[in-house]
Amino acid sequence: MKYFQTVAIVALCLNVAWAEVVNFKKCPGEEKCTIHEVSISPCPEAAEGVACTVYRGTNVSISFDFTPEFAANELTADVSWTQPNFDLPFVGMDTAACKSTKCPTVSGTRQTYAYDLPIKKSYPPKHYDVKWKLTGENSESCCFIVQINITKKSKRT
Repeated sequence: MKYFQTVAIVALCLNVAWAEVVNFKKCPGEEKCTIHEVSISPCPEAAEGVACTVYRGTNVSISFDFTPEFAANELTADVSWTQPNFDLPFVGMDTAACKSTKCPTVSGTRQTYAYDLPIKKSYPPKHYDVKWKLTGENSESCCFIVQINITKKSKRT
């Protein structure tokens, strides 16, 4: 069993190491957290600084390094399609962020969050601004916005 755990950890580390660093912006009003870097895999478009193209029916790995300026025993993850007037929650997201990062968080300590995100076939193909937010029990949060393009997987002819 220990062998399989080691192999799984090595595979996750390799996946994160090969992930592409993408452009992101800080959420408005975000003052209690520093987002250092966001990576998405696969995202060959990152080299051009444009939104990642992701395919329905596949998984995308996302990871980010952050330093919270607050302590929290637990974190909740919220992912949503963000619009100027409202946010629409991302269906199927596991909100237990401590499964994907170390908890409790310690103020001023840098850490990494890593998550495999399924892109469901039911998601409409289009360009999205995606808001990713980790929130502690005192409503303090780490938040950023990244752009993706969801598209249908093309068939070979």
